[in-house]
Amino acid sequence: MDASPVKIFEYFNGEKQNLIPLFQRPYSWKAKDWDTLWDDLMLQYDPDERSAHFMGAVVSVPAVSKPVGVTKHLVIDGQQRLTTLSLLLAAIKTQCFESGDSKTVNKINGYLTNPFEEEPDDLKLVPTQVDREAFKAVVFDKDLEEFGESRVVQAYQYFLRKLEGDDENGDSIQAKCILDTICQSLQVVMINLGEHDDPYLIFESLNHKGEPLTQSDLVRNYILMRFKHSTSSGGEQEEVYTDLWRPMEDSLGEHMSEFMRHYLMLTGKNVRKNEIYSATKSTFQKLESTGAIREALKEMKRSAFSYRKFIYPDEVGNTRVRSKLLALKDLDTTVFYPLILRLYRSMELELIETDELVACLSMIESFYLRRSVCGVPTNALNKICLETCAQFPEQNIRHWLNEKLSSGSSGRRWPSDEEFKDSLVKDRVYQRKKIVRFLLIQLEEAQEHKEPVSSVNATIEHIMPQTLTTEWKSMLGDSPEETYERWLDTVGNLTLTAYNSELGNLPFSDKKSKLQNSHFEITRWILDLESWGGAEIQQRAEWLADTAVLRWAR
Repeated sequence: MDASPVKIFEYFNGEKQNLIPLFQRPYSWKAKDWDTLWDDLMLQYDPDERSAHFMGAVVSVPAVSKPVGVTKHLVIDGQQRLTTLSLLLAAIKTQCFESGDSKTVNKINGYLTNPFEEEPDDLKLVPTQVDREAFKAVVFDKDLEEFGESRVVQAYQYFLRKLEGDDENGDSIQAKCILDTICQSLQVVMINLGEHDDPYLIFESLNHKGEPLTQSDLVRNYILMRFKHSTSSGGEQEEVYTDLWRPMEDSLGEHMSEFMRHYLMLTGKNVRKNEIYSATKSTFQKLESTGAIREALKEMKRSAFSYRKFIYPDEVGNTRVRSKLLALKDLDTTVFYPLILRLYRSMELELIETDELVACLSMIESFYLRRSVCGVPTNALNKICLETCAQFPEQNIRHWLNEKLSSGSSGRRWPSDEEFKDSLVKDRVYQRKKIVRFLLIQLEEAQEHKEPVSSVNATIEHIMPQTLTTEWKSMLGDSPEETYERWLDTVGNLTLTAYNSELGNLPFSDKKSKLQNSHFEITRWILDLESWGGAEIQQRAEWLADTAVLRWAR
């Protein structure tokens, strides 16, 4: 890596070309950003008070291109500043042309273009595809009418208006003086990366304005830079981006980085969130040909479309698979997504049947839920998933997974029926609200009511209320506080209802009256009882636990 402070006009000096990769974000600076740059320039406008003004860092790497034409670099950080300054230079050129200052016009033409080169080497800065035509129209003084909505054109017109204004003394702004300010005061750290440099480490340490690149942004940049860049459409890099990478981004959106992390973990290697780029680079460095990289991207794309099913289970056609993926999403089992991805891809590759996939997903659901209910620490889950991925077989997958999950002990255990039932009856499960809500909804569905009620708006209700009233103390009999403490947050005292706000601390008889119209079977269970205390709570808990043991079989 070569890093040095330079005046920013060095990026526009000499015969060269800085390319904004087609996969970078479009130009996105707005009026507030233009205001900030203009105010910074005006602070340096007076030649007698001019000093260096630091604008952050610009990071670039040599472009993979044909060995002809001008030297090319890909700008992977700093494109917003370089594009904005190019548009400001274009605005200065326009004003100088109108005032007859041909010398300054020629100088700026030398900053914006390579005058002795033809397209595609004629521009010093080549924006990403989205902004390219509008930018060329500005630089080459073409009609801008069709680009009125372009932020590139809006920035250019903003600076034209500023150049027609006055300085702090009320004198007209001198365009040439603004140009001198740019050339003499604005500085950046120029960082040119070598082949073995890790840009993520550099991005982490930089303190610059703008939206930081994500791990998946860095991966995309690195992989696509393995292909030849072209300033015209239809090049190799654009083809790979359009056909292989962009469909993944469009499908997964903000989940792209997390997918890449889980995809890299398929072989059993642990990858932390800040290691996605380095792990991907390590993997793709081993692929010597662009053909091998294409094949790797094709498989990644197929896996990305499979991964989307975990995020949006409603899109899955098979009802049983959809139901399992919905349950795993509700349980927030992302720690097992690498394993689930292996299983799902195995079904797509016809290594396992749909029935076998459903059975395997049921095992993971049971394994995760039983551990959660029994309070087994979660710190071993990642290792269990990675080991399972690393040892993943090509046949007898269902039997193998059952044996693998059943063989753990202590913190790696799959709780037995006895432990699971005992925890459901006795433990204060309410503290794990997300798990409890999932548990109650699933237990309600297990009743197989012919006209099931929607649980979307249902909330968790304590039958014996969280605040003991005189009526409740009387009902609980001897040692009401002890009964309250023992059974309040256990599953036997919890139910689903849409009447939560109306029930509060009402006496048991009044609660029953309001719940007469409830369609939840696990709630209607209490309607035939005359009282509610420790014995009734335990009885209901055992009924629910018996259902749970069957619903989440081991």
